[in-house]
Amino acid sequence: MTDTTLHSVAAELERARTDYLAVSRGAHLYASPGDHQEAERRAWERLELALAAAQQSEQQTAGSA
Repeated sequence: MTDTTLHSVAAELERARTDYLAVSRGAHLYASPGDHQEAERRAWERLELALAAAQQSEQQTAGSA
């Protein structure tokens, strides 16, 4: 795995984490509690995917060392 790929995986993880926290803390910005719950669910799923990609990237890097 290249350094560029590792950097982009790490950057996506950080963006997903930041976005999730913003959604989670911003309930007052949504039209309804249901809208907020849906946005939070989508943000959480994105964070989980980014975390899984980061873990896979680390495993691949460790395996090639």
